[in-house]
Amino acid sequence: MSHILNKLFEEVRPFARRIRRKEKENFLAYAEQELKSSGFATNRLEKQGKFFGLFPVKSVNLETTATEPEYIILAHYDTPTIIPFWIEPLVRLIGHTRQVVLSLALLAIILIFSFLPGVLGWLAILLYVSLLLFFVPNPKNYNDNTSGVLGLLYLAKQVGASAEYRNKVKFVLVDNEELFLMGADHLRDMWRAQGFDYKKAQIISLDCIGWGEIPTIVRNGKSALGEALVNIFQKKDEKSQLINMGMIPLNDNYIFKNQGAVVVTMMNPTQWKGGFYIKNIHSPLDNKLDVNKIAWVGDRVTEYMIASKV
Repeated sequence: MSHILNKLFEEVRPFARRIRRKEKENFLAYAEQELKSSGFATNRLEKQGKFFGLFPVKSVNLETTATEPEYIILAHYDTPTIIPFWIEPLVRLIGHTRQVVLSLALLAIILIFSFLPGVLGWLAILLYVSLLLFFVPNPKNYNDNTSGVLGLLYLAKQVGASAEYRNKVKFVLVDNEELFLMGADHLRDMWRAQGFDYKKAQIISLDCIGWGEIPTIVRNGKSALGEALVNIFQKKDEKSQLINMGMIPLNDNYIFKNQGAVVVTMMNPTQWKGGFYIKNIHSPLDNKLDVNKIAWVGDRVTEYMIASKV
């Protein structure tokens, strides 16, 4: 099925940067047509909010219209800015799965550099200047999260081919994951306002599934879904991992953690043994993906839904 993903990738590639509203609108117009071609009607859920209570932010989430789905497949379509170059080595050492330790290490480095004397003080200035990269849009974003978008569209083609399954799976392209999960938070609020009972569905998010060595399922607390998924994954790749990040968010699944929602991703082992990280995201080096990895993840999710008698 990689030929399907190759075609989808070529179609999505022109929308690789999706950070400004116009860029997002161009992509959403494509996504609506693609989902329609797979047999799904779509609906936009729009909500205005404020980032940190100060800056206006609009979320536009695109969903298919199943009203009583057994599964909800999420993928965030917004893309990030660039992280300073010196953070990536720290991520490879500590990992995205040790977010608290990583944050403390970043803070410690900034504080240490602040007190460097004399000529070394210029290093602190360079460090602070590098923080301005957080305001520069990342250009290509092939893994984060074009890969998750492709995985969702790939699954939609598989599910849409069956009239029996079509109304049992809801697909949602989620906005503003990169803004502290605001899009998923707005999505939950709108579903509640509409009376849509998302709590009856099993929720799987796809994020950064196009590059990495280790298929990884991340939960935040108890998740029977995570336990069942990792069993399916490990039958094909024994390296597959199930990680509990507790109260630390990694992805939109965190907003639905009380329902046992999970995110599926591809990770790499950290240099400090026991952690995992996602390579080269939020960086201009995020410029490649492997459609075979996306297909592998999509096929495992399909296997799980079939095994669960979707």
